[in-house]
Amino acid sequence: MANLLKVLTGDAMEKIILTTFTDPMMGLSYEQEPVYEKLAAHFGDRLVFHYVMSGLVRDVSDFMLPEEKALPAEEGIRLYNQRLAQIYKGEEAIGGLPINMDGFHLFDADHRSSSPLCIAYKAAELCCPEKALAFLLKLRRATIVETRQTTRTDELIAVAADAGLDPEQFRIFFEDGRAAEAFQKDLELTQSLGIHQLPTVLIEGGEKSLLVSGMASYDTFISLIDNLDA
Repeated sequence: MANLLKVLTGDAMEKIILTTFTDPMMGLSYEQEPVYEKLAAHFGDRLVFHYVMSGLVRDVSDFMLPEEKALPAEEGIRLYNQRLAQIYKGEEAIGGLPINMDGFHLFDADHRSSSPLCIAYKAAELCCPEKALAFLLKLRRATIVETRQTTRTDELIAVAADAGLDPEQFRIFFEDGRAAEAFQKDLELTQSLGIHQLPTVLIEGGEKSLLVSGMASYDTFISLIDNLDA
């Protein structure tokens, strides 16, 4: 992802801005990475990638089946994790990137939301903006390929260190409310645009913009961006 990591700055008036509304746990955004890499190579410095954290799982109970909810919390969530793992494996063929679900246990009775992952990304942005994308990519892989329980604070701090962030500074932003406040602003932006499906991409070029729901192919992105330029 070397090219993608470079395309982070520039004058927005002269750029194509691609803003992805997502959550670090999303397998579909992970599978979209090769498309973004090709777009970065094609458009070079014209293309700027932004990420908005939109909170996929507010509480795991929102996605559990009635029979899972009827069980003691640990057992019901364990079964949900197994079902979620099957969904992830089904997404592996979409982009061709490997997904490993061996021992997947992202949620438990004490870690019921993906919000910590979203807040962690905002903490990385506050801590070191130029390393935030590297953190996001590593967090996705830690969750989807390494099956680390990244809903836990200690795992998030470990990923931050892996991405070259100062762990203690990251922890401060993560815990003192500033990252949570930034995440809340992302949620408000997501809601204000009427986004209900993740991932969704906002493409902006000049005075034109459009929203693309779900995943899109490289050719589709090229066509949409060319139309913005027209």
